[in-house]
Amino acid sequence: MGFLFLFGLQAAPSSAAQYGRLTGLVADPQGNPLMGATVLLTGPLSFSASQEALSFERVITDVHGSFAINHLLPGWYSLKVTSPTRLPSLRNGIRITAGETTAADKFVLTDIFAPVRLQLPKHPVSSWGEDWKWVLRTSAGTRPILRYQQDVALAAREPALTLPSQRLIGVVPGAAGRNPLSGDPGLGSVVAYLRPFSGDSDLLVASSMAPYGVQASSVATAFRNHLIKGDPQELTLVVHQLNFSEGVPFFAGNSPGLSGSAQGAMVSYQRIHRLSPSLTLTAGVEMDYLNAAAGAMTVQPRLKLEYRMNPDTQVAFHYGTGRDDGSDTLMDRVGLLSAFPRVTLRNYQPQLEQLNHGEISVRHSVGRRSRLELAAYHDSLRNAAVWGSGGLGNGGWLAGNLLSNPVTLDGVILNVGNYQASGLRVAYAQSLGKNIETLFAYASGGALVASGPLAPRPQGPLQDYLQERRSSTLAGKLSARVPVTRTQVTSSYGWSQRGRVTSVDPNGEASSQLQPFLGVEIRQPLPSISFIPAHFEAVADLRNLLAQGYVPLASAGEKAIFLCSAYRSFRGGFSVQF
Repeated sequence: MGFLFLFGLQAAPSSAAQYGRLTGLVADPQGNPLMGATVLLTGPLSFSASQEALSFERVITDVHGSFAINHLLPGWYSLKVTSPTRLPSLRNGIRITAGETTAADKFVLTDIFAPVRLQLPKHPVSSWGEDWKWVLRTSAGTRPILRYQQDVALAAREPALTLPSQRLIGVVPGAAGRNPLSGDPGLGSVVAYLRPFSGDSDLLVASSMAPYGVQASSVATAFRNHLIKGDPQELTLVVHQLNFSEGVPFFAGNSPGLSGSAQGAMVSYQRIHRLSPSLTLTAGVEMDYLNAAAGAMTVQPRLKLEYRMNPDTQVAFHYGTGRDDGSDTLMDRVGLLSAFPRVTLRNYQPQLEQLNHGEISVRHSVGRRSRLELAAYHDSLRNAAVWGSGGLGNGGWLAGNLLSNPVTLDGVILNVGNYQASGLRVAYAQSLGKNIETLFAYASGGALVASGPLAPRPQGPLQDYLQERRSSTLAGKLSARVPVTRTQVTSSYGWSQRGRVTSVDPNGEASSQLQPFLGVEIRQPLPSISFIPAHFEAVADLRNLLAQGYVPLASAGEKAIFLCSAYRSFRGGFSVQF
């Protein structure tokens, strides 16, 4: 990290030509300069594929009413100028060009009492006599109704600071029979409502229900503020109802004391601090609690430090939860809220899987259409969960460490204990025009691998049959949009070595949205209904189509127990967003 920071500090002066500068003047209607006015700059706001994150600058005008802001990334910005007792002024669509100084037009702030004036009528207006009368008048320039609707051409090319309210109804039924995806965030039916409060805060309320409507349900609330003023923060509360045994029998003697249902809760807080124009710190904490026959709780920090060496290169350090916060759509945000750690049994006690992820990465944009990422990471897992299926009558030797999968009749979730893994990741993304994107990733690190064929009647804990070994993964993803039908097709394939039952670099797979083995996702927009202002979309999600990666654990003459890192599944549904 020290070497990278020193390299960035040395490289910064040479890249000064890649930044722009903005100047302006603030005055009253009489032309007098206003000293001490606050200028808030928001941007860059770009619709290109390499969209930069929002940045914020706040400066004060000098005795001449002028201001200047240096070291700005190229792109589109918005300016808001305020001063006590005066009406604010907002201007969008200010373009900053690298190596140039942009002069904004003069800002004129009207006195807040200008629309109100005292007037003596020329003629009597009442039979009570010629008493003093006053009339409240609103000048045309400050009538809110005249500023309610933006110019159509202007709104098409300038992004708005405040998004409208959004409503989402998503129905994604799970797979039937033996092919569930119990750990997939956002699984099931979802109802969500996002309500912005001005341009600086919003509230998201969501509810989700797992497949078949009986296994799990969640209610979530997330509040964000300081979205434009700077240092945004988010507070989240999620309550889960989990049913482990509804329609799924527990194994004899395996789960004494468990009633088959439990309640879970997740509370998290996160805040982003912009320490300098190039350095950003994201810090927070997440607490997960499970109330079953016995309580289980995890508390994990969340830390992310990003340093932008130049507009094309970014260095980042992560530590804590492996949760991906790079979501941008409403469905992505709801999926993160619905996620809950996998629940397992360890010596008959319920446990929550816990992943502490540490990573240092470098991202570099190669031109406008491609980017390269290099990363080194270390994962520490406690109570790691592995999926299994089949041969459940032969699992008596796993008593106390085996739990029924809540959405399948012959599936299990196994606690494989604790282990640590370190590795490297290389990823390359390339845009081929407007409608095709590709991604290639290679990861090498530790994972749990079956040590070989087991005895027909194995003895001892499961950890004796799984070993932490060096393994590799090679994955590719192709995303394409059909121009006429607007069909979005995403297909990926992840190759892994034989015998592996856990993922290599699970956080990298999640952030890149890569699935093990062969997967296909199809999203098809449906025709709109004239009297319903909504967007309809059909979804088909097919995973592990070739049923690869199933590792036989044990056989007692009839049916083997299989472990796998990804179930084969077929599911589909539709979503309606207002």
